[in-house]
Amino acid sequence: MSMFRLYAVVACLLSLTLAQSLVVLAQEENLEEAIDAVLDAWNTSVSPGAAVAYVDSGEVVFEKAYGLANLEHGITWRTDTVSDLGSVSKQFIGFAFALLAEQGRVSLEDDIRTHLPSLPDLDATITIKNLFHHTSGLREIYNTLYMVNRRPGDIIFQEDAQKLVSHQTKLQFQPGAQYLYNNTEYMLLADIIEAVTGEQYHEWMSRNIFEPLGMMDTTIMHRQGQVINRVATSYVREQDEFTQRYDNSTLQGGGGIYSTVEDMTRWIANFSSHQVGTARTVEILTESGFLNNGESLNYGLGIGVEQRDEVESWSHSGSSAGYRSMLVYLPEQERGYIFLTNTPSLGAPAQTLTQAFLGDVLNMLAADDEEEELAEAALPLEVPTLYTGRYLSDELEAFYQVQLNDGILILRHRWLGEFPMEYRGEDEFTFSNRDGSLSFVRDDSNEICGFVFDNGRTIGVEFRRFE
Repeated sequence: MSMFRLYAVVACLLSLTLAQSLVVLAQEENLEEAIDAVLDAWNTSVSPGAAVAYVDSGEVVFEKAYGLANLEHGITWRTDTVSDLGSVSKQFIGFAFALLAEQGRVSLEDDIRTHLPSLPDLDATITIKNLFHHTSGLREIYNTLYMVNRRPGDIIFQEDAQKLVSHQTKLQFQPGAQYLYNNTEYMLLADIIEAVTGEQYHEWMSRNIFEPLGMMDTTIMHRQGQVINRVATSYVREQDEFTQRYDNSTLQGGGGIYSTVEDMTRWIANFSSHQVGTARTVEILTESGFLNNGESLNYGLGIGVEQRDEVESWSHSGSSAGYRSMLVYLPEQERGYIFLTNTPSLGAPAQTLTQAFLGDVLNMLAADDEEEELAEAALPLEVPTLYTGRYLSDELEAFYQVQLNDGILILRHRWLGEFPMEYRGEDEFTFSNRDGSLSFVRDDSNEICGFVFDNGRTIGVEFRRFE
């Protein structure tokens, strides 16, 4: 080949590379504009903030931070700002059990009393799988504490889970008969890790998962008042101003993991790279559980597993004090994102973020000619006193609160998060960010006395108003 032709080939290749780079840059700029628009409310110098990161085929394509990590000192959010993951933590203990199961050190079919023999015999076998799939019939620790006038932010110690179970005389339902989201179960799972490994849970997780993945800013809060470097302060809005919201719990297993979006991109990439664990580990993690009647729970070992538009999706949200988080991953496309914020007061952007990052695959927002929207009815003028209050299911010992936020009714659960409700008339509501419906019930005096909840798993369960 002549030198001239060689130069021509090199020039052509450079031209193609430059053109491809320009295309990538244009795509990234368009993506940044889209995400900026979604997170516009966080992008200020006077309000709590957020961070988001997006991974494609193991590579970080986009990461950015917005707003403030601390209002008192004007500290900005950065992509290495640490935040509480809330229940996004649950998939980590699921991964831990998948590793231990592969190693033959534990079976997911084990009776939990094999590892925690001090727990009472409640005339039923509760397996490790029952704990993971929220089907044990054990009582939820937070709902139980609320019943004895404990409040959000009150200290809860890890050992409180076993104390609660030791005083439980019977199950709420037979293991596997129902699904009831439950943090007591995941606290017991952390205790089982310690029993099986002989190590403290937070140390085993760091040595076997966080450190090998290079997640050096990820830690587990295992003692009250623990200092965590660069952690964002959590806030809620009360009467048009932000106030701090504390979580003094040392709950492990169900939550308690603090991390950054930078570290979480390493976790997301491991779903396909298997730097820690194997393909089989991830398969165990994401195998859905089932009820005794064969109904799929669309829930693996601490992570949601479902089909969206015939595309497999793994996801989980998190809520702790004022912290919120969301992780969504599409395994077939090897694409996913993590979102962290230190306030719920600026909105719930999960659906719009998922659309911005993954909408070309999921096609979440249906066109008008594909899906007829339900007409939203006008809320009654007396709604503040009509529906708001606290509601409890005696059957499930599950506790919810109905609140009014900027004219929108919110169904709130301490750990499941907040669900905006859309009024359909005659005391009927649907949810704007999840499937399901809620029907309020009136007593003989025509006063609201409770509601019946249908979220696809908890069907026809009555909640009574008690405050």
